[in-house]
Amino acid sequence: MIRFLHRLRDRVRRGRLADELDRELRFHQSMLEREHRERGLSPADAASAARRELGNRTAIHEGSRDMWSFAWIEDPLLDLRYGIRALRRTPAFTVVAVLTLALGIGATAASFAVVNGVLLKPLPYGNPDRLVGAWHDMPLLNATHAQQTLGTYFTYQRLAHTIDGIAVYQENAVNVSDPGSATEPQRMTSALISAPLIPLLQVSPLRGRVFTAAEDLPNGPGVVMIGEAMWRGRFGSDPDILRRTLDVNGRTRQIVGVMPASFRFPTAATALWLPIALDPASQSAGGFNYDAVARLKRGVAVADAERDFASVLPRMTEFFPLVVPGVPTKLLLEQAKPKPRLVPLKEDVTGSIAGALWVVAVASALILLVACANVTNLILVRVDGRQRELAVREALGAGRARVMVHFLAESVVLAGLGAVIGLGMAWVAVRALVVGGPAGIPRLAELRIDPATVLFTAAVAAVVALGCTAIPVLRVGRADLSKSLREGGRSGTAGRVRHRVRGALVAAQMATALVVLAGSGLLVRTFERLNAIKPGFNPEHVATFWMSLSAARYPSDSSEVRFYSQLTDRVAKLPGVQVAGLSSRVPLDDKGGNWDPYYPENDPSYANKLPPLEIFTTTNGDYFRAMQIPLIAGRTFARLDAQRADEALISRRVAETFYHDSTGASALGKRFRSLPTGPWYTVIGVVGDARDSSLAAPPSPTVYFPEVPDTTDNGQTSRTMALVIRTSGDPLSITSSVRAAVRELDPTLPVFDVAPMTTVFSASMTQLRFIMLILGAAAAVTLVLGAIGLYGVMAYVVTLRTRELGVRVALGARPGAVAAMMTRQGLALAGAGLAAGLVMFALIARFLRSMLFGVAPGDPVALGAASAILIAIAALATWIPARRASRVDPAEALRTE
Repeated sequence: MIRFLHRLRDRVRRGRLADELDRELRFHQSMLEREHRERGLSPADAASAARRELGNRTAIHEGSRDMWSFAWIEDPLLDLRYGIRALRRTPAFTVVAVLTLALGIGATAASFAVVNGVLLKPLPYGNPDRLVGAWHDMPLLNATHAQQTLGTYFTYQRLAHTIDGIAVYQENAVNVSDPGSATEPQRMTSALISAPLIPLLQVSPLRGRVFTAAEDLPNGPGVVMIGEAMWRGRFGSDPDILRRTLDVNGRTRQIVGVMPASFRFPTAATALWLPIALDPASQSAGGFNYDAVARLKRGVAVADAERDFASVLPRMTEFFPLVVPGVPTKLLLEQAKPKPRLVPLKEDVTGSIAGALWVVAVASALILLVACANVTNLILVRVDGRQRELAVREALGAGRARVMVHFLAESVVLAGLGAVIGLGMAWVAVRALVVGGPAGIPRLAELRIDPATVLFTAAVAAVVALGCTAIPVLRVGRADLSKSLREGGRSGTAGRVRHRVRGALVAAQMATALVVLAGSGLLVRTFERLNAIKPGFNPEHVATFWMSLSAARYPSDSSEVRFYSQLTDRVAKLPGVQVAGLSSRVPLDDKGGNWDPYYPENDPSYANKLPPLEIFTTTNGDYFRAMQIPLIAGRTFARLDAQRADEALISRRVAETFYHDSTGASALGKRFRSLPTGPWYTVIGVVGDARDSSLAAPPSPTVYFPEVPDTTDNGQTSRTMALVIRTSGDPLSITSSVRAAVRELDPTLPVFDVAPMTTVFSASMTQLRFIMLILGAAAAVTLVLGAIGLYGVMAYVVTLRTRELGVRVALGARPGAVAAMMTRQGLALAGAGLAAGLVMFALIARFLRSMLFGVAPGDPVALGAASAILIAIAALATWIPARRASRVDPAEALRTE
């Protein structure tokens, strides 16, 4: 009897299987007929062609009495076609999956384009791997990356045998006008370079030639090289450009060469190049004022070249016995102990931004991981919903590998579409970065979506396709698909293994979201701390207007001072102007830096040692009132036409260093020198400290000189000055009036870098703001994707457990208890992700340490806020499906079964 029942059961099952196989064959024939009709065949011809094609692709035989098999031909294109058709039948799944992958792949492609363009791609010079930046470390003077002096440059050039050459340069800006042209003068970024520089970089001019050795000497011929952009824009690609001239800072110079647009040295903004004109016959080594680049000989390591430089540096005393008058070179070498340091040029160019860009790359990779986890979860749901279809395919003869290839084909289609859309997103992001990105990113103008980025994106798409298919394929590979047919129409709850896999993916998403969210929180905390710093001045209602007087039009100190005195008097009378001051250096602006030693009177300790370096700045008395830098002791400067040249002001930090008095009273009346044999200056006042170089750095010790003529050779007047104006309203509202006042005094003088001090203040945090924006966007995306993933899993669990939940409610369970049960499950997943995320963040937080200020990597406020946001979002994502679960109608749930 039992054997009879078993045989009866098997016959019923085989009958159901035959029905399923017949439906599958009819489905494939209808798909082929529709495809042929789309190609223009009549319905009858399409049906005939479909039958023939189906007959060619299948071998139907009776393997057993009631079993059919379907032998699939190995055709990748066919797999893709069926994958596309399957995805077209589920447009909601397809759109969500493609957009999710597009976000992840697009973020990764954009970050690769930036990292590759800035950090990985070789510099556009000949044999760039042999180029190094040449610096000095002087820890006794708290100086790292100190530049070259005239003496060190010529010493290395003459004696170092491990290099093919060395050259120096200085970033600069000049006033430019065309002789006989109606074009207004412009302020342009330029560079002073030594003659060997361009040949050393192995770059050829687009037209003309480079500078000769004779042109690179003091009082040499007036020559200039211009960039291709200037040649095409200002001169209309004039083929006779080498016969043209330019007025540079009032001096007429012959154009001798045009550099190609790809030559962006030392910065992308450099428009023209001038000879630096150092004197090799000078007896003074001079200050550390020149950047340098050297080319190593083939096969020479950086460490070997550093030892070579260190061995020849002491011989500088043979050629340059003095640093400056009164300071022997031997004393400098003994006291400062400069140690040559050579850095690969690419690292030298990108060192300040490399860490930040790698953080951006990691953030984009995390977005991609979360996107892949989300899509994998969607595919898992799709696999569970297609168990019967897969069983039919397997029964028709499609091996388990063929079933797996089908899902891989779908993933390839999804990843391919995501890659195409992602590349478009990446192109938009990179263009936006090039146009409006922070100025501190080197090689910014070189960024683009190049073939390397396209290949990288294709590789990422391939990995994504495999990754999103791996877990579903393992699920299919281990499953007994025949159960789907034997169970007929009954449904059951998903197994524990399925829930664990989906739960693990959701927990990983939440962990990743916490890592990015916590990192973003740390940067926000840093930003708050920096904004809370009192910089020592008030940037509100202050604007700066920079100008530079040429030696040709203003040959003496008196003519410079006369101009600036007349200008400040005129500007001070303009409507809305409260105070008009002058300064050669403005806080948080890198222009006008001048570091010199401070020799206090009656301090014998500095007779045989070098004193600390201070920033020497030239100002007028109204500058401190305009910036609202407080006067601590004494008085400030008088009017320019009544000010004494031998008086000076010092900052509180200088008073504390040399006179051990933070009130400044002890410093008043004291004298000092900037050179051992220079003139004496008397301290008449002490002012408050100002954050000079960075909000995150302590205030720099500063000495202020008046902008007045000096009869000595050590005059402190400055040709390049900032007009610092405090207004009663919007500081930019007076821009046109100030420009008009300048034109009335000198129509040839350009005003440049006009900006409110609030903008200068904000610009000092540009890099931090950029990284904070990127991490904030990454945190938002990962959090939203994680919430969607959690919602999707919980919603699917509710669907699978509809019958169970209906039974619970029918047996008396309160709807609130059912909702609470489902909510606890969702929050448990989020809690697991939270714990894993905290562990992950503890491992990687140290990489953010260099970007933080006043905040520890384990800051409890940032971590607590990130955790709270994560739990809140998780609770919301869980509550919606839980609420639906509580409203299950028991009768309806049981009726559907």
